[in-house]
Formats: sequence, C-alpha cells, structure tokens
Amino acid sequence: MLKNKMPEKSTFSLLFIALAATLVVLPFATSFNELLTRIFEHFSFYRVFEEYWIPYVAKLLAAVLSFLPGLKIEKFASGVVVNGKDVWVTWNCLGWQSFLLFFVSLFVGLRGGFSRSSSLLTVLFGFCGTFLINLFRLAFTAALVGWCPSLFVILFHNYFSTFLTIIWLFLFWWFAYNFILEEKKLCYDDSIDE
Repeated sequence: MLKNKMPEKSTFSLLFIALAATLVVLPFATSFNELLTRIFEHFSFYRVFEEYWIPYVAKLLAAVLSFLPGLKIEKFASGVVVNGKDVWVTWNCLGWQSFLLFFVSLFVGLRGGFSRSSSLLTVLFGFCGTFLINLFRLAFTAALVGWCPSLFVILFHNYFSTFLTIIWLFLFWWFAYNFILEEKKLCYDDSIDE
C-alpha cells in the first residue's frame, strides 16, 4: 500500500468534480458536443479516423455483437446493421471525450514519486481499458438498437454512457493505486549519517 495518499485523494477529488459537473451540464453538453462536432467536421483531420480507424472499430463491434442473443448482425465499412437497422460509427462515436478525461486524470493521478515503469504500466492499462469501455459503450448502444425502442438508445447514447466513463475511471484509479503504482525506491547511503 502506498504511504503517500495525496495523489490518490487529488485524483478521486478530480473525478468527483467531473461527475458533479457532468450532472450539472449534461443537457447542455449534448448540445455543445453537437456544435463541436459540426465545427471539427469543417477540418479534414477527422477523415483519417474515418478512413483507417472506423472500419477497424466496425469489425470489432460486429465481432462483439455476434455473441449477443437476439441480434442479426451484418457489417459494413462504417458500422453495422443490427436486426435490419443501420448503426453508423463516426469519428465522434469513438469516445474522444472519455480519452480526454482519462488524460486529464493522468496529470493529477501520476503526481508523486511513482516509479517510471509502474507509471508507464498504469498509462498503458488505462488507455487499453478506456478503449475497451468505449467499445463496450458502442456495442451496448448498437445492441439496444436491436432490443429496445429508440428512446432507450438515445438516453443511453447521450447520457448514461458519460457515467460509464466516470465509473470506469474511478475503478481504474482504485486499481492503479492499489495494485500497479509503486513508489520510487530512493538510494540511501548509510555513510551519510556517520
């Protein structure tokens, strides 16, 4: 167990603040996210994601959905067809917001005297976990398209998926502080005291 609890306390405080801010601004955030999407679509950098990354994510999504009962899945380059309904995956669906929150939490969470190797392992574990949470979010949203009325899909897509990211970050940092991060070992020379 780590002796220095300050980074841990700061990280969880940051996540609680993020949760509170999310609750307050959630209705506005959805509208603001649409505005940001339209602004970014005027630039061409998002096309790299659409050309290379989205077909890969669509294949992963189809593979995950194929294990779920009651769904007939077909894939196409930019998404999947779930029970005859198209589910498009765009660059904005990839979860850039959750990666942004993850990277912000790294600046607070990795402060302190942690070893370089444990910090690197924490970043790698967190990045992979955030990617998998986003894949789960996409798969669950697509499954809802096949299982439920569209209102539930909209509510999950626009609101509950944000909470999923914050819950993931709480679990990630708890796990990192308890099982991954190690304090740096200081070199100590006994001859200094003499």
